[in-house]
Amino acid sequence: MLLPVVLWGSTPPSHTISSLYLSRDDKILISGSTEGQLLVCDVFTDALIPRYILVGHSAEVIGIDQLDSGLNNLHVISASSNGEVFRWNVTDGAYMSSTVVQGPLTKIQTLPSSQNILICGQYGAMTVLDHSTLEVKHHLVPSDPSHWVLCYTVFQPPKAKDEEVVCMTVNGQIKTWNLQAECREKVILESETKILNCPRPVCVTYNPKSLYNCLVVCQSIWRIYRAGDFVLLCSGSSNQEVPWSGGKFYTVDKIMLWRENGELYIFKLPARAIRPVDHSDASWSAEPPTYLHRISTGPLMECLLVHKKSKRTPHDIVIRGDRDGRLSLWKQEREKDISTEGLVECIHTSLSEMWDQENVAIVNDKCEKCGVPLDITSSVYLEALSYLACGLSSGDIVVGLVHNFLTHALFKCDVDTDEIDTRVRLKGHSGSVSVLLYPHSNQPSAYQPNILYSGGVDFSVKIWDWKKGKLLQSFTTHTGPVTRLFLPPTQATGKLRGSVVSVCQDNSIAITTHSLVVPLFVGSCHHTSVLEIRWRLAEDILLVHCLDDTVYVWGLSTGHLDRIETGAVALSLISACQTVSEGEHCKLEITNSADTARLSTGLSVVPFRFSQVDNLSHMVLFDTELLLHLLTQLQTNIFTNELKRTKSNISNISEKRGRVSARADQRQVDRRSSIIKQTETAKLLEERSVTSELTVEETKSTEENEENDDTKDRFDVVKLTCSLLLSCLHAWGVDLNIDRTCVKHLGLMVPSRELTYGTVGSSSTFMLLLPGWEQRIHKQTPTTVQPPFGRWCLSSSLTTQHLLSVSALANKQMSTDLTLSFNRRSRNLVVKREDKTREREEMMRQSINESEKKAGWSHVTALHCIVLPEHVPPGYCSPLLTHLALKWQDRCMEVREASQALFLRELRRIGFAGRQQLVNQWYPYIVRKRDPVPPEPLEKLYSMELPLVPDYFAKFINRPTKSRSSVSVEDEDLPADSYPVSVIILGVIVSEFPDEVEVSSVRNHVASPNRRDVIRSSFLLTHEMLRGVAAHLFSQLIKPPSQLPLHSPVRRASVDLIGRGFGVWSEFVNLTAVVMTLLELQTDPLVPIEIKKAIAQSGNIPGTGNKECLAAAATVRAAYQASILIANNKPQQTVTALSKEILTFKCDVEAGLSIQSLSVFPSSYHTILDKGRYPIYLLVQNIIEKTKARDLATIIVKIVEIMLFCIDTEQFKTRTLSELVPSLTKNVLIDYCSATQQVAVGSAEGLVHVFDVKSTKCTPLHAHNAPTSAVSFATNGRTLVTFSESEGRVSIWQSSSGLLSLMSPGPLKLVRMVDALPPLPQNHPSKSPVFKWEATKLVSLYLNDKTKKSFAV
Repeated sequence: MLLPVVLWGSTPPSHTISSLYLSRDDKILISGSTEGQLLVCDVFTDALIPRYILVGHSAEVIGIDQLDSGLNNLHVISASSNGEVFRWNVTDGAYMSSTVVQGPLTKIQTLPSSQNILICGQYGAMTVLDHSTLEVKHHLVPSDPSHWVLCYTVFQPPKAKDEEVVCMTVNGQIKTWNLQAECREKVILESETKILNCPRPVCVTYNPKSLYNCLVVCQSIWRIYRAGDFVLLCSGSSNQEVPWSGGKFYTVDKIMLWRENGELYIFKLPARAIRPVDHSDASWSAEPPTYLHRISTGPLMECLLVHKKSKRTPHDIVIRGDRDGRLSLWKQEREKDISTEGLVECIHTSLSEMWDQENVAIVNDKCEKCGVPLDITSSVYLEALSYLACGLSSGDIVVGLVHNFLTHALFKCDVDTDEIDTRVRLKGHSGSVSVLLYPHSNQPSAYQPNILYSGGVDFSVKIWDWKKGKLLQSFTTHTGPVTRLFLPPTQATGKLRGSVVSVCQDNSIAITTHSLVVPLFVGSCHHTSVLEIRWRLAEDILLVHCLDDTVYVWGLSTGHLDRIETGAVALSLISACQTVSEGEHCKLEITNSADTARLSTGLSVVPFRFSQVDNLSHMVLFDTELLLHLLTQLQTNIFTNELKRTKSNISNISEKRGRVSARADQRQVDRRSSIIKQTETAKLLEERSVTSELTVEETKSTEENEENDDTKDRFDVVKLTCSLLLSCLHAWGVDLNIDRTCVKHLGLMVPSRELTYGTVGSSSTFMLLLPGWEQRIHKQTPTTVQPPFGRWCLSSSLTTQHLLSVSALANKQMSTDLTLSFNRRSRNLVVKREDKTREREEMMRQSINESEKKAGWSHVTALHCIVLPEHVPPGYCSPLLTHLALKWQDRCMEVREASQALFLRELRRIGFAGRQQLVNQWYPYIVRKRDPVPPEPLEKLYSMELPLVPDYFAKFINRPTKSRSSVSVEDEDLPADSYPVSVIILGVIVSEFPDEVEVSSVRNHVASPNRRDVIRSSFLLTHEMLRGVAAHLFSQLIKPPSQLPLHSPVRRASVDLIGRGFGVWSEFVNLTAVVMTLLELQTDPLVPIEIKKAIAQSGNIPGTGNKECLAAAATVRAAYQASILIANNKPQQTVTALSKEILTFKCDVEAGLSIQSLSVFPSSYHTILDKGRYPIYLLVQNIIEKTKARDLATIIVKIVEIMLFCIDTEQFKTRTLSELVPSLTKNVLIDYCSATQQVAVGSAEGLVHVFDVKSTKCTPLHAHNAPTSAVSFATNGRTLVTFSESEGRVSIWQSSSGLLSLMSPGPLKLVRMVDALPPLPQNHPSKSPVFKWEATKLVSLYLNDKTKKSFAV
């Protein structure tokens, strides 16, 4: 989860408008640029306010159109000239999906009825993409594909289902295709072709009101044709040298044409060109149009017209986009005469007009002569050391800790001159620094961490030792500014290892190294810009790929140009060589799967610019999950080191005390037995020996201290990064008391300016908020967006990520502070203090500070999880439940807890009506996959080589055969990833709100006492809908890894929700199948037994291990907790199911069948039982501890049978049953005899079951006719006494005596029965009888009313 904070440059980014689109509700205007960005603006009656920039395309955006999503969100499609097609959620600023189409594109448009996407390019055929998956659906192929399609339009005749596609080719032909709604063919041929005298067509469009006439605009002429037969109705020509660039119908009888020079013309059509007439009359001829008006303002790139009136915009709207990024909105009322008044410009905006010239850069240095702020021309992040190097326009390079840069640039803090002085300033360039490279980041083994390369506009490449501030080498081999720096491949050896390749603006390249004073290689005959450098080290060849697709082949050792290749040979050379040079760049290409090495401390600084003329901007990336992982790992290391240090200090103190006393005694003996000289010599030798011993000990301790210091330093950097992130994300201004606590006790800082945030999507896509948006939009909507809360009214994705990060980090900081306080207390235990009063005062002060910190972090968590929606204006963007659902069982504990808290808060906040709306929205996604049938059996989650069992799922789902729902949803309308999300959302609603669902199939059922509001007039989900949700939830649980990753969050969420709501799901799923599946997940071999024990003891996962191990441990944890919840909800059924499967397992093993042969049957759980003894042991032990004594008596025999199956019989040789299962022997119905290794268990039927531990065989004894209350063995194991309160009778059993019984005891036989007490009524509370052996032949029965009965046996 990457969170960007953007620091824009002093000048706005370039935005040369190439396409425009206004949403259908006239609220959002989107402009595409030649740089590849989309600018999203809010449209008001008197203002256009840029909101944010969408970054994703790598080439010019050629078209934007809207998709009908059916929701409140605005979904648009955009395409670039290089074939990239993106789908965006503009309302949320989120990337949805993308694809790449072969060939350069020229236009994109959505089809009105099907909402599919029609694109064309510089080739003959056109392509239709599916609107949901962006996959190719149709190819519109002309009869002569050699003629390119230059423009096209789509219209749908009235009362017709089919759509007509009309296009103009490069040779003036007009072609039509008929797109039928039911067409499934991949290739569709043209239906009609006609040759028109229209050279070089620019655009073609139909009159949207009448669909009677068609406008065709060429570069030199424009014409009006009749739709259908394309009879010429009207025509006009251009009297200037500037050609037409586009045109559209303004009204029914008016058209608007424009040129690239900014001139806009409006013509009125003749009467015969706007209404149907009989053109068969010989006297008929085309009439010329009437010129009405001309507007000439600036260069024009695109013009958009909207012909509708609405309450929001009761005018005709014309929107113009300029090359310099200026957007203008023109209005004209329909009632007024356009020929007299014309169009009036009422709104205009551009990034340069709204840009804040006082934007604070990440480094705020000023010129020493004039005091003007210096621009940052280049930068590089030294991630291994958390340092940032910035090249300035003055030629200086400033290197310092990135946290200090961010603190002074973003937050209110006193300027610390000492921190500023610690920055390293490198002076050597005579002009601005154009490029920086830190090679140690990419190749740490080949480059030292103190080496920094720089290139400038003074034609030089310099090599620095930035730690010492020293210039090592300077090369001036180029004849122009240095633009880029590359590294040779990692396989390079010899002189190339440790070198750098520089590229100049004059298209020359050079290879330099800090160990030589002359360059290794210089090449300077490239005619165009250098795109990339490839290597063939085995052949000693260097390939330079240029902008015109020319490849220059250089000899590395000779320095000569071997040959120049072009065309197909050049492309084959490039494709055959995969070794590409590495280097720094300023393009945004960081994704959620970014290399964690670039975020070693959870923070990274990415420089970027959209064009070469832009100033450098910076994006600070925080990785929340990595920060949490680093805090956990480093916290564990520090805690372990502190414990070791405390133990060693205690042992060292005791050893020193003993050593001092021993040496004192030895010196006294030496004084009495030797002369003074010998005593002094011995003392000198002793001091030398002691000194040598101390030296060895100090050396060892020094190494340990250095390692501990490195860990602490890294821990301090990570904590500082967390403080910076929390300072950026905290909701300042909501609660002033919490704000003061954050500053005073939690170490957070108040931002000094309005921060600009963003979001990171997949495929290198970004949403970057523009500066000043919050203040400007507050002037238009003061009640909806207020300055302290503008961030929470912008995007639901942004709100979700920020709330998740703040909640997770606040909880983690709280636990970290508690660990640090424990370390301080443990350290104080071994430190001898002279002033006890001062020590107590210091401890009291630390305790108060710790309590205030804990309370502060709790208030921060509560503010963002609970209180925030109540303080934010009505425009609050609530968190996305889809994102929270996917994080419901995240492997990171803090993120998981935060997502669950936010999810449940939102469900409670929206109330019953909101939850009903959620059910109506997401249940149709389940209807599509009504009958999930897993292709593999449940047992084979880890091995997939066994045959498939199609009917396996029907065995475990109790579902009727008839249809249970009348809802019908088309598959094409549902996104592919909505199915698992819908299962999780509905599962959470059912699990957390069981009172609002119809559990029983009978509507007028009797309310149970444990349900607060069962009788309802309406339910969120009916009984039949619950059955479907349960089926799909179980299907997510047992899906094989080929369909769903074994340790994915979706599977873990299904596991967790089955456990949470098993009281509801138990009616629809088979308990045995669920429990055995959960046990199988707990037997994952990737998770060590130590981690499994830690999960069972504390429920937490230790912060050690790789990602696969942590993900598997998270699955084990979810399965363990779900099995515990199921066992607590249904203890008797769980124990019965396990006992039945274990009995089947024993019978098959006794019959001589192997486990491997039994595992091929889908109904067999033998493999799970054999591997899952430890999870079963933990599950049953929890049942013993949590189940009431009266309920436990009915299943106690089965519990003992299960526990004996799980425990290895060899352990009984050294340990007793009370040591192996402490909770089991506390029950008076169970007694274990270590002499005979037998276990006696009383049952509710009056039987006493005697288990032999060695053979696990059971011998039932008919002891009573009522439930057994207590059992006990004699010390020698030859006598057994039992008691039943309902009968009031004691039964005495003894084994046979004789010579053979000395080796093994014989069977127990009833000796006699004694009436001890009056029979106890059935509903009377138990007196808790307990047997106690006074002697070998004497036993006493104790009751809780202090009654004692003794019996001689």
